[in-house]
Amino acid sequence: MRTVHNGGTVESGEGESPRQGARRETLEEIGLDLAPGRLLAVDWVRGPARPPIVAYLYDGGVLAQERFDAIRLQEEELLSWKLVDRTGLAAHLPGRLERRVSAALEVLDSGAGAAELEDGLPVSG
Repeated sequence: MRTVHNGGTVESGEGESPRQGARRETLEEIGLDLAPGRLLAVDWVRGPARPPIVAYLYDGGVLAQERFDAIRLQEEELLSWKLVDRTGLAAHLPGRLERRVSAALEVLDSGAGAAELEDGLPVSG
């Protein structure tokens, strides 16, 4: 099962890059020290009560069973995790997030360069 790094906050005040932040957040939140693979998508996300944010999605690779068995949740932030087939993403992820993850998976399938998104939708231009 291929994984996609998604979520977390970059500690830019400490000089952390998005790639470094993805690795740190993965370690903190699920206990796995995984070097992010290639960049799959960048999403400019607007919010009604906050400034826009930029989300970076990286290829998390294919995990062997022993890596799945080593997952340990940071209980202050995460309640559970599950594997979801891509056909079931919409039932588990809200609109923009589902579109963002689907775009990243399409990049993996096609071998294309990273997807540029705005609010989860591809930018045409």
